[in-house]
Amino acid sequence: MNDEALRDDFRQAMRRLATTVAIVTTGSGDSYAGMAATAVMSVTADPPTLVVAVNRTASMSPILGEHGWFCVNLLAERHQELVAVFGGKKAGQARFEDGDWTLSVDMPPVLADAAASLICQTTGRFDVGTHTLFVGEVRAIANHPQIDPLIWVDGKVASAKRAD
Repeated sequence: MNDEALRDDFRQAMRRLATTVAIVTTGSGDSYAGMAATAVMSVTADPPTLVVAVNRTASMSPILGEHGWFCVNLLAERHQELVAVFGGKKAGQARFEDGDWTLSVDMPPVLADAAASLICQTTGRFDVGTHTLFVGEVRAIANHPQIDPLIWVDGKVASAKRAD
């Protein structure tokens, strides 16, 4: 199999990997950045640690590299419109005009009604292909009582209602 065919098959395989959509944010004061992301992974519970993969060509990449803190805001069904906003419909700080954001002078933006928001301090960075993996030790968490994740699968959003 040639490299191009392998990449195409890989992309098609990954469209079958369902994951919660997140908005990863960074920055503070009057300079914020954020992006929609599905490449978020829990690494360990002791200490609580996440990894976020960010394309090095993304406008957020250098800001995240400089800031040292990021927040992973896990989205719920009610946030469907934010996926387009943070996926490119708006740019820069204009993205934060949509949604209920808590902004701080020294911490990244937190989506007030996210399914969960995990504030992380960057503890490592690793370049892999076109992306940088940012390792973050979780320093604070806010969990919403309702569990109704917004899922990304086959290139679009879907809901995943929890059966009680």
